[in-house]
Amino acid sequence: MWKSISIMVVICFLFMTNVHPASAETQTIDQKQQPSILERAFLRELGTNIILETMSTKGDNQLYFAPRIEKITRNEANDFYDITLRVIGYEGPMNPPYTLIHMTIRIPGNDYSKYTVLDYKRRFISDSELKEFIKFAPD
Repeated sequence: MWKSISIMVVICFLFMTNVHPASAETQTIDQKQQPSILERAFLRELGTNIILETMSTKGDNQLYFAPRIEKITRNEANDFYDITLRVIGYEGPMNPPYTLIHMTIRIPGNDYSKYTVLDYKRRFISDSELKEFIKFAPD
């Protein structure tokens, strides 16, 4: 009797612990082709609200061009998106020095104005690097 009850408890425990939470899915955007209309629209919305504000809070009080989304991760269980993107920053009338800025931003699914910056890196780039980065940038 105790043996069958023990087996039932173990089986129930195995079923209860075998629940798989929803995992995150990631989509990487090909950087060697022109951005899609969807990427352009998304960048337009991010730019007016998030990109410039993030740059400003990180001390880059400058404008940017050639934005590209590199990767988007969607976490359905916790309802957020992690967007990794890059822009080319510049000061003045689009003259060097140019700054390559990578940022990863977490946007909650319910209110994108409550975003958080997960990662922010910048470095100066040469003219030859600039040519490579703007080759497939949006117009």
